[in-house]
Amino acid sequence: MDIKLNKVTPVFQPDDERGSVMPIFAIGLLVILCLAGATIALSFDSRAATNLQISADESALSGATAFLNTASPKAADRLMAAKLAAESSARANTTYAIAKLDVGAVTEDAYGQQTVIEVKLKFTPVNPAAQLAGRNASINIERTAAASATWGFPLCILGLNPSSSGLSTSGTSQLSAENCIVWSNTTGSRSMEFKGGTASTKYFCAAGNAYIASASVTPRPAENCDPIPDPLASWTAPSPGKILWSPFPSGHKNKSPNPSALAVQLVKLLDLPAAKATTSELKKALASGEPLPDATAALLLAKVNALALVIGGPFSPSSLDKQGYFNKGAAKGLHVLEVAQILGLVDNVPGSAFAFDTYSTSPTLTLSPGTYAGLDISAGHVRLKPGIYHIVGAPLLVRRCATLSGDGVTIILHGDKATFSVLDQARVTLTAPSEGETAGFTIAENRNAKLTGKKTERSRLTGSGKVSMIGTIYLPRQKFSITGDGSADQASPLLQLVASHVEMTDQGALKIHFDPSRTDVPMTIAPAREARLIR
Repeated sequence: MDIKLNKVTPVFQPDDERGSVMPIFAIGLLVILCLAGATIALSFDSRAATNLQISADESALSGATAFLNTASPKAADRLMAAKLAAESSARANTTYAIAKLDVGAVTEDAYGQQTVIEVKLKFTPVNPAAQLAGRNASINIERTAAASATWGFPLCILGLNPSSSGLSTSGTSQLSAENCIVWSNTTGSRSMEFKGGTASTKYFCAAGNAYIASASVTPRPAENCDPIPDPLASWTAPSPGKILWSPFPSGHKNKSPNPSALAVQLVKLLDLPAAKATTSELKKALASGEPLPDATAALLLAKVNALALVIGGPFSPSSLDKQGYFNKGAAKGLHVLEVAQILGLVDNVPGSAFAFDTYSTSPTLTLSPGTYAGLDISAGHVRLKPGIYHIVGAPLLVRRCATLSGDGVTIILHGDKATFSVLDQARVTLTAPSEGETAGFTIAENRNAKLTGKKTERSRLTGSGKVSMIGTIYLPRQKFSITGDGSADQASPLLQLVASHVEMTDQGALKIHFDPSRTDVPMTIAPAREARLIR
């Protein structure tokens, strides 16, 4: 049997296979290209975003730095400089065209010590890989940054009163406050009033306008500054304790004055018919509360002495002896003009009244911290031990040729008539504590103590004595007068004076060479100057 084998020929379809592979390859290639494009586009966007964030950070820091370095005490000037610097930095440090630039510079407090500079940058970088990533256009990128700036000026004098001149000079007075700022919160045309003398500091800043007559003022005050809230308003003075009524040895010339009793005794003398004509100036000063000029006091001394020869003696109805001293009552041992001085009607008693004082050979008296009903230090050397001295309801006066000194000392004034005065040829040297609840304060008023009188109390540095203080003088409700002949003329490395008003007249002098590194006493109004990125 013949068997026939059929030859099977394989069938191949190469064209059909290639047709099925090519679309897959093309799709795969497209996916790869898209992924590559997306990666490249993302890289472009990421690099652009990083560049933008760096630009925003540098812009914010540039603005904050400009806020610190601008030579003006006015917050508005420093804010404008901050905005301009931030904008300039943003444009200089960005390699792309900026689509939007916002710079915000806002102060965080009422007087422009602190601010936050916020920068917003937005731009559309040209991204050549955008279409490969499937986008029709490049995306917008926006970044923000913020930096804080603390200007922290060193403040040495601040007049708090909003309605009358916060700082005034006249006569040939001299104010020199190096490396710090003098500020007045008074609004109106005479926020600072320079009617004579010389005045210089790093900056003068007036909440209103500055009036300059025949005075030399350097530099010219900046005007319409924002008032500064009391920087020490949060500080609370310690409370006084039990009053020590007799701090000095019995019979000593120094004592605690009683202003009310002294005023009654003086009025009784001034009301005598024989005294009315010769002491009319004192009568007017008693009614107005305004002190008599030193020249008037010198003439008044002669008048009072002449009057005493007529009405004085052991049986005088005014308890006056023939030398013009009271021989009875609260004013016993005091000359009429000394009583007027203690009451603030006369600043300086003429030197002839104490020409023969020999206090240079007097032994030193030492007082301990405590509470006193005022102190009238008119004789010898008084040394204060370190601590807090509360003065209640009466003045602390250092006068004639007496001296007062103390290290680590704070004097706190409580209530009506509690003032501090350095008069005549007295000498005072005080340094504030370097630690504790009154660290940095030399003299401070308790602003929470009740005042019953309508008259603004007045503390004063006058006469021709030497005054040296390191620390803060804080008298938020008192006028502080520097007058007479050269009082407070020793330069202090740290003296911060905050008062309702500060006035300088006659030949009064105040010198501050602000250099806190020269003392361990801390600043109560401490400046801080820094710029830092916060977000």
